[in-house]
Amino acid sequence: MGGFAPAHRLVGGLAMTGPDEILHLSAIAKTFGEKVALRDVELSVRRGEVHVICGENGAGKSTLMNILAGIHQPSAGVIQLDGRKVEIASPIVASRLGIGMVHQHFTLVPSMTVAENVFLGRHLTRLGIFSDRQAMIAQAAALIERYNFGLDPRTPVRELSVGQRQRVEILKALAFDAKLLILDEPTAVLTPPEVDELIGVIDGLRSRGRTILFITHKLREVKAVSDRVTVLRHGKTISTHFTRDVSEADIARDMVGRDVFLVGRAGRPRTRAFGPTRLRLRHVAITNAAGRRLLDDASFEVRAGEIFGIAGVDGNGQTELSEVIAGFTDIQAGSIEFDGRDVTAVGVPGRQKAGLGFVPEDRLDRGLSVTMSVGENLAATNYALAGLTRHGFVRTDRVEAFTAGKIAEFDIRGAQPSTPAGSLSGGNMQKVVIARELNRDPPLLVVSQPTRGLDIGAAEFIYERIMAAADRGRAVLLISSELSEILALSDRIGVMYSGKLLRVLERSAADEVTIGALMNGSVGAVN
Repeated sequence: MGGFAPAHRLVGGLAMTGPDEILHLSAIAKTFGEKVALRDVELSVRRGEVHVICGENGAGKSTLMNILAGIHQPSAGVIQLDGRKVEIASPIVASRLGIGMVHQHFTLVPSMTVAENVFLGRHLTRLGIFSDRQAMIAQAAALIERYNFGLDPRTPVRELSVGQRQRVEILKALAFDAKLLILDEPTAVLTPPEVDELIGVIDGLRSRGRTILFITHKLREVKAVSDRVTVLRHGKTISTHFTRDVSEADIARDMVGRDVFLVGRAGRPRTRAFGPTRLRLRHVAITNAAGRRLLDDASFEVRAGEIFGIAGVDGNGQTELSEVIAGFTDIQAGSIEFDGRDVTAVGVPGRQKAGLGFVPEDRLDRGLSVTMSVGENLAATNYALAGLTRHGFVRTDRVEAFTAGKIAEFDIRGAQPSTPAGSLSGGNMQKVVIARELNRDPPLLVVSQPTRGLDIGAAEFIYERIMAAADRGRAVLLISSELSEILALSDRIGVMYSGKLLRVLERSAADEVTIGALMNGSVGAVN
């Protein structure tokens, strides 16, 4: 493991910043009541670098960035910006100091144009009274050209892709000369091509002298984008390294505190042949109100003991496919079979009784009830299986014991049986859904985006559970926009594009180039 040469030196116990250091944090702590979010955090950021802050969920990454953005105030510690001590009392102060932050969840007004959003709340005016729309368009256009963002300042934001909307958020910070730009989990809502585009944007910002703090727990992004990387664990600084000097395994070890092995199916010899077909789709099609085919002649099967992966850029029919199989959406053509039985006309409860376990991509809408407790959500489909009732009455003591066991087993952080599910972080909500469905051990398991929002330690755990289900003879349909996840876990891989299943590949015949071309609809990759 490589080290790093600090950009500061200690003189008489005080941190004296070096000439290339833009930001230095000393002994930063933050508590929320009895909860300690940060303790003794040290950070040195050099001017003009891309510096990644990574760590598991709950490591303190977002809390630290919210302190820099003026949203939270530190309970202890010193912040130095350009060599002088500062107190960032509010987001307005942060902006005046040249700190801009792009949050995970965008704050744009869809009905307004790009230019209007860039200057939202700080509109340029004429005579100090009238909004100067032409000046905002001209300045936004100049920024777009300078950073090569490829946007039209007159376009309403509702017409932009997610990746383009993120560029508008970045422009909002750059419009007021942010010299330190914080990107908080910027790829969480992006498709793989949009992630590549964002990396290009960041390279362009770096070449123009901007300093970027990039928050992520995705190790491939750490290696692809950063000059240096600082790891937080349990609210403390664990390490800072030049990115070129460390491997993904090194970073993962610092994040989790142990070696992490995302081995996948390729690293495990299969102990049994695949069994009978559990799921079969024949020529399934659905059409929206406008007449557009969302699923077009989808046909495939998943066998007992097999993990069948569905790859594709989000928005190409994967959501519709999962909801059709789960029974949430009716089909206009074709048929669906479980274990040879036609369930096309069977509703959601009937499909669950027939042996379907379902982990949806939208955990808030389909996966759980945010107003119910963690215990109620975990018990929802497990009352009979886990012996949580007696003579038709719920045994609260058994529900609490069952829930406590699952919270510990799946490391659902910040949860007690009575905790409202909606108060958990997104990643921990995901763990609640997965824990509930895996406890049922269904013969057919459909999992969509199972590790979205999860850190590497939690992803390792979920990988193991999905593979273990297949090893027990369960049929698994895995839908994921993470190509590395599909390649790691799948026995066969189907690629979707524009509602069609373009091709099904044996894992031994699949590689990133072939699948990537299919994900972009390349006809040459299909033939």
